[in-house]
Formats: sequence, C-alpha cells, structure tokens
Amino acid sequence: MKSTPADRTDDRDDDVLAPPPIDLLPWHATACDRLSGAVAAGRLPHGLLLQGPAGVGKERFASALAAALCCSGRGARVEACGQCPECALSRAGNHPDVHWVRPLEEKKTIGVDQVRDVCEHLAMTSMRSGHRVAIVTPADRLTVQAQNALLKTLEEPAPRTVIVLVTARPSALLATLRSRCQRVEVARPVPAVAARWLAEALGRPASPRLLALAGGAPLKAVGLAPHFDELERQMIALLDALLGDRIDVTRAAADMQGEGLLARLDWLENWLGTALQRAAGVGDETALTIRAGSPLQRATSELNITAAFQVLDRLREARRLLEGSASAPLVVETVLLELRAAVRPR
Repeated sequence: MKSTPADRTDDRDDDVLAPPPIDLLPWHATACDRLSGAVAAGRLPHGLLLQGPAGVGKERFASALAAALCCSGRGARVEACGQCPECALSRAGNHPDVHWVRPLEEKKTIGVDQVRDVCEHLAMTSMRSGHRVAIVTPADRLTVQAQNALLKTLEEPAPRTVIVLVTARPSALLATLRSRCQRVEVARPVPAVAARWLAEALGRPASPRLLALAGGAPLKAVGLAPHFDELERQMIALLDALLGDRIDVTRAAADMQGEGLLARLDWLENWLGTALQRAAGVGDETALTIRAGSPLQRATSELNITAAFQVLDRLREARRLLEGSASAPLVVETVLLELRAAVRPR
C-alpha cells in the first residue's frame, strides 16, 4: 500500500509546526476561560496536565498558553496579544523562557537527563523577567525516572514557573505526578464547529467521513485529507479480498504494514463502529457506501455483534502494543483473524 504520511506512532497532535503557532483555536475557549480565571485569582498552578484526544490542538494550546504567560501586553484573558516583543519571540519559536521537551530523534521515550536539563533552566532567573514555561509532549512517553525527576521539581517549584504536560493518555503517568498537576481538558469541538473549521482549513467542504475517521478531531482530519480517498479505496479493496478469500490473513497483514499503519487501523475501527451502528438500526452520513453484493457489504450485514465488539477492543489494544516492541505483522494478523471470525457465515 502507499504510505499515509499523516500517520503517527505517538499521541502528538498533527498540527505542530516549527515554530508552533501562538493563536488559540475556536474550541479552545473553554480551557482558556478556566485558566484565565485561575490567573486572575492568583491561583495558576505550577503543574498543568493538558489532556485530550490527538488532533484537537493540545500542543497548539500549550504553545499559545506559554506565549500568553510570557506576553507583556496580555489582558484579562490568558491569550497572547501577538504584538509585543515577547510575542514576536514566541511566534518565531525562540523565546528563551519557553522550553519544549520531546523524545529525541530515533527515541520513543523522554529520558531523565532531558528532564533534569529543563528543570535546571526553570530554576534559573528568567531571561525576560516573566514566566518560565516547560512543555513536555507527549508526556506519556516520560520514563519512570524522568517522571520522578519532574515530581521533585513540582514539589518545590521556583516562583513563576509552569510545567505543562501534554498527553492523550494521562493514565500512563504516575498517580503521584498527576496529583501535582491541575487537569485541563482540551475536548473535541462539536461537529458543526469542527466541520466549519475543517472546510476553512482545506478551502473546500470536507466529507463527513473524513472527520469521522479522524474521531472528530479537526487537525487530525487535516493531516488525513490528502490521502483520504486513496485510503478508502485501498482498505475497501483489501477487506473485499480478505473476506472474499482471495488473499489470506498473513498477506493482508503484510499489505497493511509501513507508514500509514495506524491510519489503516483507524479506518478498520471506523468501519466496524459504523457497521455495528447499522446493525442496531442507527445509520448516519458517515457510514461507508459499499458496492452491493461485495464481500465487505455482506460482512457489514452479517456481523456477529459480540465478536465485533471484541475486535474493537483488540484494535485499541493493538495501538498500545505497536508503541512497544511487539511485532507489527503479528499484531495486525491477530486483529484480522478476529475480524474475519466476527463475520457470520452466509
């Protein structure tokens, strides 16, 4: 299969640019209001746990928050003015008091040495007489030692320092670390807002299925958009061949490998979810249109409901396994075997 460059092997947002934007997105207003109230009351915590699904702009929100905390022209809201010298530095991505911590190239985790280094910077005097901010993303990639090093800094924080942990999987963090941070939810926008923003971003109306495949996350949808039609074509052909016994599970799993694997697993989850909705008598405009009489069409109408829900669980587990050292072909083979077994005999 052709690759799907928008695919990722972690939970980072798909909107991260270099330098990161400092402007909020329309659906960030609720989270911004919450933090603005904390700042106005003098209760901004030293640790923030910024959580939400991938593709809703968590890293963009963190970037905008850091710019706002460093901004010299900010008003009552925690929102950068965009005009002051501090904002110019933030927009250029080189503000000396804002530090990003990510997995190093070719590494899957964020190590303790990286954390110790940023904590040393936070302990120093501000270069611009304002806040010092560290953004750790994705925070669920912190090793246990790195999390403990952060915990020590949060237990005795320097004045006017903020550590922002960005993650789609807060449960992966130590409970002691989570307890030291205030949770801030960056949620998916309502469908109407998401569709309107996506149409503006793409310069054209988008298929409702594109947003559905992205799980309602507009930024993930933008990354998928250039490859969406090809992804649909490839996956329909693959499942037709697999369920029609024209290829075996091993060949199908091999065809799904490479860049874009996670997007293909997302597609399978989306198709299976909408098939279950149809089985329950619930249909919507995001359902896949399938050629009548094809193996995939028969599978849609012949699902074993209990087994199909088990496949959904297996798909979610597959993503976790693929983050580790599990064999990707074996993981996908297991999913496809269970998927094929979930189709009732004709």
